[in-house]
Amino acid sequence: QETTTIAPDDYNSTSLHSTTSSVNMPASTGISPTLSSTHTIETTTAIPEASCDIISNIEDSEDNPEMAAVLLNIPTEDREYIILGDGIDITVSSSNRSVELPKCQNYTVKVKNGKCSDSTSSSFLVPKVANETLQVKNQGNTSASLCWSSSLACANVTVTCNGTFSMHSKNNGICGVLEDLSPNRRYDCIGSIHFNEISVGRQNLTIHTDYGGSSERKINTTHYTFNGFEPYTNATVSVIPYTINKDNHILEGRNKSCAFVTNAGVPEKVNHVKTILTADNAVQITCKKQRQFGPRAEFKLIWEDNEKIESESKCEFKRENLFYLTNYTFKIFLFNGEYNGPVVVGSIKTRYNSRALIIFLAFMIIVTVIALLLVLYKIYDLHKKKISNSSEGVNLVAVKDDDKQLLNIEPIPSELLLDTYKRKIADEGRLFLEEFQSIPRVFSKFSIKEAKKNHNQNKNRYVDILPYDHNRVELSEMPGDPGSDYINASYIDGFKEPRKYIAAQGPKDETTDDFWRMIWEQKATIIVMVTRCEEGKRNKCAQYWPSMENGTATYGDIIVKIYESKTCPDYVIQKLHITNGRERTAGRDVTHIQFTSWPDHGVPEDPHLLLKLRRRVNALSNFFSGPIVVHCSAGVGRTGTYIGIDAMLEGLDTEGRVDVYGYIVKLRRQRCLMVQVESQYILIHQALVEYNQYGETEISLSELHSSLKNLKRKDHPSEPSLLEAEFQRLPSYKGWRTQNTGNRDENKSKNRNANIIPYDFNRVPIRHEEDFSKEGEHDSDESSDEDSDCEESSKYINASFITGYWGPKAMIATQGPLQETISDFWQMVFQRKVKVVVMLTELKEADQELCAQYWGEGKQMYDGIEVQMADVSSGPSYTIRAFHVTHLKTKETQKVYQYQYHQWSGCDVPETPKDLVSMILNIKQKLPARPVTEDNRRTRSVPLLVHCCDGSQQTGVFCALMTLLESAEIEEVIDVFQVVKSLRRTRLGMVSSFEQYQFLYDTIASTYPAQNGQIKKNSQQEDKVEFCSEVGKSDQETDLITTDLAPPQPEETEAPEICDGSKAADSTKETEGFTNGPTTAVLT
Repeated sequence: QETTTIAPDDYNSTSLHSTTSSVNMPASTGISPTLSSTHTIETTTAIPEASCDIISNIEDSEDNPEMAAVLLNIPTEDREYIILGDGIDITVSSSNRSVELPKCQNYTVKVKNGKCSDSTSSSFLVPKVANETLQVKNQGNTSASLCWSSSLACANVTVTCNGTFSMHSKNNGICGVLEDLSPNRRYDCIGSIHFNEISVGRQNLTIHTDYGGSSERKINTTHYTFNGFEPYTNATVSVIPYTINKDNHILEGRNKSCAFVTNAGVPEKVNHVKTILTADNAVQITCKKQRQFGPRAEFKLIWEDNEKIESESKCEFKRENLFYLTNYTFKIFLFNGEYNGPVVVGSIKTRYNSRALIIFLAFMIIVTVIALLLVLYKIYDLHKKKISNSSEGVNLVAVKDDDKQLLNIEPIPSELLLDTYKRKIADEGRLFLEEFQSIPRVFSKFSIKEAKKNHNQNKNRYVDILPYDHNRVELSEMPGDPGSDYINASYIDGFKEPRKYIAAQGPKDETTDDFWRMIWEQKATIIVMVTRCEEGKRNKCAQYWPSMENGTATYGDIIVKIYESKTCPDYVIQKLHITNGRERTAGRDVTHIQFTSWPDHGVPEDPHLLLKLRRRVNALSNFFSGPIVVHCSAGVGRTGTYIGIDAMLEGLDTEGRVDVYGYIVKLRRQRCLMVQVESQYILIHQALVEYNQYGETEISLSELHSSLKNLKRKDHPSEPSLLEAEFQRLPSYKGWRTQNTGNRDENKSKNRNANIIPYDFNRVPIRHEEDFSKEGEHDSDESSDEDSDCEESSKYINASFITGYWGPKAMIATQGPLQETISDFWQMVFQRKVKVVVMLTELKEADQELCAQYWGEGKQMYDGIEVQMADVSSGPSYTIRAFHVTHLKTKETQKVYQYQYHQWSGCDVPETPKDLVSMILNIKQKLPARPVTEDNRRTRSVPLLVHCCDGSQQTGVFCALMTLLESAEIEEVIDVFQVVKSLRRTRLGMVSSFEQYQFLYDTIASTYPAQNGQIKKNSQQEDKVEFCSEVGKSDQETDLITTDLAPPQPEETEAPEICDGSKAADSTKETEGFTNGPTTAVLT
């Protein structure tokens, strides 16, 4: 290996070194290398400093603070430089040596020609760093803030103090903070400024942290006594050192904590001591402990007869084999491991020995059963002989096995009832439909021979709904009358109770005698009728009882006398007395309860109505009553639904579970088509869920005060009362129905409160003036709301139909009119024939408008409606105004009363509930006794309109109170929970607070005070209002200015349910299923 050195001129030199691999040659040399396997040529460039000192001066630009002015050293005119940077490529000559460049960049300068070769390059920073200083700006106890004065924002600052603490300031940062320093300590710091890892400045700093003040502070206390702790209490004590610095600031040190337990003390006395006789000579004693104040709880019991001490960790003591009819005294107290608590003394007396009585009763039962078996065998033997002697032949046909299509459906536990319902109702009730369709409509293996005999066919209302022979109700035979033992009725088993019910078809004119004969022979005392006599102009059942006007009617040998009829919103209860003219036995009282709220098509929307009916029926039954007779029209659909609900609720209470599917199968084995359509099958589940979720909330007036006291009682201050728990169970129904119309852009300005929007399904539509005038001319009362309530033919107003005591659409709830909706408000009042407007707010509260004044003195015009104030009378709590409202095109005039209540502003409940009740009683004198009737439905009239500011807060409480007062007066019961729940289904925000909910209970209780254990009616109520009587015709006529253009409807003078005789069954041959209609219900 050899080396050769070549020096071509004064500025460049080339070294050649012997190698074995490659040639490295910088591109700046301008020499083209030749590859060789044995030599490498390296070139270097040497630039004299004196000749190639490129940068002359760098300073800030005068025009732009982000730029720097750079002056280059170009000694000769033939020399040019190229400046290269981030996005920079500038050529500089001797004629223009100054150039402005962006700060905070590294630049490279290359010599293009001249003395220095083209490969000559130099790097420099713009701008240069000079006189950079670091300063301590803010110094604390354990921290210091350092700032540097350099204008070069792109450099980095590093500070190191005592080799332990360091601080780094990032680009564009001016100050940094040293933290976690020790107080009263000197720190020697070195700060350096650098850019691109090149140090451009350095400076030393000294920092002295602070502590303490000028005077010495010392505390000599070494112990402290804490008072007020309860015995055997866990506690923690913390000691925190501190000092005060020269700036009078507190400096805290690290705390030291320790935990301790106070000494045990005497435990508190046990409470809730209960004694229970588990047998005639066995007793169980339980109690509850209070605070034990010690390490453990051990209950001690001492019997005075033997002074033996019993100990248990749980307060539950049992003692058996005591003497009968003996009084025993005991002492019970709590031991906490160190001290005994106060002693509680109690006593209990054992019962007499009932074993002898049980043995005697068991013997009598055995004898009775044997006697019954002998009688039943004799009856069976006679019946068998009768069948064998019958001359009518029976065709033997193959019978299919209906049981093969049944499903295996497990009973539903009560805790899974709601989840199971939601699962089955999903996907449009697909699972419910599968279950229901798997149950055979008719079990063909059971014969129906008796029902098909010629002399019995005309007794059947429908040709395809016939009773099975094995469980049909057989009447006593009448000599010379073939088929006199037949009636279309079947025995039905209840929940573990054979033949609890009789399911029958609705009597026809020709079968009413047989029906009453069945009632007499079966010793029935309750008849449940689940249909109206006529529905949708179709005869469903004959009226088989006398009217109140006739008093008495005779049906064959049975004389029926009616002595009481009570009409309620959903049912009519009639008290009957029947006697048999052929027998000299005493008569019998029969209660007939007719459910009138089953719609013509489908099922009741609210399952609570059937639960209410069941309560009324069960309150009438007793142990000695015969079977409960239930019928509708065919005696299968609605009848099976009611029986299914009653039986399954009994099973739910008894076993905590229900087998709806299994019981419906059982019903179908006893009568064909029981629970006729899928919607009825779903309704049974809905009623079970309703009962399981909310329970019984109805209270009779006689028990109101004691029940309310119990509801308000709290076992513990932190636990809610039963009344609060009841309120919390109320569903909110928020978002359960659509609110599309009220949320449209063109209607949003018509809402006073954006959170209170009426649901679409029950909002009050306003017909346009042209449609209303045409309807008035042509008297289209027969059209329904749905015919005219479409979006194209109605205007929007923030108002909802509200369910009242007498049914849906009994009232209208609306917001206080806005200035732009006053005309719509009066159009609604006129079109709905409103008689009374209730205003529960003032016009303004402070500076906020609550309601626009929608009336004035004299005559006022509102888009074709003339409103004239006729009279004003003011009282301490409310003002009554009378208006004549006239439609200018039809010239029809209506009289409207406005009641404005003044004692309900700025609070959840009224200040004087007695005055509010008084106003309600006064309002009822202006309203018909039954606001919801068939006539009202045809004319769309709603006699009562209620509004506050938003149509919900005060309005909801008022509507609920009015409904409860009517229920209390007519039925002597109230159900605040169900009333509020029903209101919440119709409008958002109704009775939203617990104070309003409790106010309803308290107001009813104060209206019906208890006196000597009896409920005393409010004297004002007795004097002023009669809930059941309608306003006299003469009074109504004086309220009207002109007569309605519609032809007058005949007034009802009969009992509320008017039934005509039934038509021939064979002319229709229709089943109940077509009127019920299969629908899918939705639980809400």
